[in-house]
Amino acid sequence: MEEKEYMTVEEAAEYIGMKRATLYNYMHDLDIKSKRFKRDRKAYIAQADVQKMKQYRESPWTLRKAEEDAA
Repeated sequence: MEEKEYMTVEEAAEYIGMKRATLYNYMHDLDIKSKRFKRDRKAYIAQADVQKMKQYRESPWTLRKAEEDAA
């Protein structure tokens, strides 16, 4: 995959391997916001946030542990 700063919601869902609705649920759970650019109707997600969702899907216990340690 080409490294981009932002991915569309559709690209992110395909990359992680989930449906768009599930991706939005993960975004809500992890408090991730999408971004829109002027003159573009698509919603975009930062690459770092896509990686965070992928990690959360693969091993949710490690991300929760890291958040607890930071608090």
